[in-house]
Amino acid sequence: MPDRAPIVMTLIAAPTPTLRSPRTPLMKWWGWIVLSGLLIGSAMAADDPVARWLSLRGHPQWYLFARRISLIGEWWILAMAGGLYGAFCFFRRQPERMRAVLLVTLTGLSTGLCATMLRFLFGRTRPIANVPQGFYGIWHNSHWIIGQYKFSSFPSGHAATVVGFAAALWQLDRRAGVLAALFAALVAWSRIVLGRHHFSDIVAGALLGMGGARLAMARLGTLVDWAAGRLRKP
Repeated sequence: MPDRAPIVMTLIAAPTPTLRSPRTPLMKWWGWIVLSGLLIGSAMAADDPVARWLSLRGHPQWYLFARRISLIGEWWILAMAGGLYGAFCFFRRQPERMRAVLLVTLTGLSTGLCATMLRFLFGRTRPIANVPQGFYGIWHNSHWIIGQYKFSSFPSGHAATVVGFAAALWQLDRRAGVLAALFAALVAWSRIVLGRHHFSDIVAGALLGMGGARLAMARLGTLVDWAAGRLRKP
């Protein structure tokens, strides 16, 4: 029978791997949720003052500019721009840049999609809605209101999308991230001055974009690498 002493001694001498507490990331996310709740609550108290401060009455040229910025911030515009630039990088044989473009684009679209799903559930009225302001959920006046435009204000899908783009880009390139953040701020401003969103809708969408980008970048990076590996196979 072989001597097992060397095996036993090896197992005893081997260092025990340090296990990170599973509660650590969970506590971080709970902290983020609590902080987000406090910020959104504070923003709700400032909805009317911010709307009055940013009013564009008597400034039609600025109103037209806000409409154009809001249009550029639409998810399908950003998706098309990301797809075209990704294709350009593909034909230029720049796989790393193409991967980065796909990651940023998918991250922004995913955070925007999450915001859209949530706002259908909350049913908050838009500032321009011709009904009393409030949160109506999915049912109002004996009718389903899921997907109705005037009941889909909170959180802002525009803000979640553009901030998701900016936060994802910031993780890859600081300078580009700053420029994207400035664009995101312009889009957020346009949504308020056009009466499409309350200030707190923007804050909620931005928080969703920042938190979602950190989570999505890791998950989507694996997905993009898997898809690229499948495409490379003969």
